[in-house]
Amino acid sequence: MTHAPSAADSMPASPGGIRRIAPSAVHRITSNQVVLDLQTAVKELVENSLDAHASSIDIRFVDYGLVSFEVADNGSGIPQQDWQGIGLKYHTSKLRDWSMLQEGKVETFGFRGEAISSLCALCESISCVTATQDSAPIGTILPLLSDGSIDFPSKTSTDLSSLKKIARQRGTTITVTGLFRKLPVRRKEFEKNVKREYAKAQVYLQAYALISQGVRWNVSNTPKGG
Repeated sequence: MTHAPSAADSMPASPGGIRRIAPSAVHRITSNQVVLDLQTAVKELVENSLDAHASSIDIRFVDYGLVSFEVADNGSGIPQQDWQGIGLKYHTSKLRDWSMLQEGKVETFGFRGEAISSLCALCESISCVTATQDSAPIGTILPLLSDGSIDFPSKTSTDLSSLKKIARQRGTTITVTGLFRKLPVRRKEFEKNVKREYAKAQVYLQAYALISQGVRWNVSNTPKGG
């Protein structure tokens, strides 16, 4: 992603002087404030599933989330016109303008457009598979880059029809691999306390299951090595 040049960009750099932080670094810093641990990472995706009116949500962990975790639902899916915005910061279908907040018209869990964008910046890889009522039983795989943009097969084309297809009933599956891989200190702490972090995520999921009517929940963990 690029940014428009500003006066700060043309300021001469001096040792110890004030200078602009690289946009990629800014993204990681702010994302680090949105996704704090495994619990909040899972929470953000589960809330997206609930906002999509899912009646079935499966959360699958591999090695307690250390290798990967995914959230799969049977919600409304993501229409094609929204694919390129799903991982971009401050892009959302849930908030149109500030007046919705002032008037209390937000009826969803998430509305800031930071969840998937933050995960893109913090994990090793993230992939989305989605299908709407019209496209099912065929889903589309949307691999995302660290800046939240789609990783197209061709680096010179953004043709949505070139993205790989897969069998998928209506809904969305988000798979996150290598959480905090890009933050060595945070990753080391995560590895050290992974079972405790997994337990915290389980408590969060149980709370959501208790307050969500008409939703079937399934949570599983596959230890490393099977």
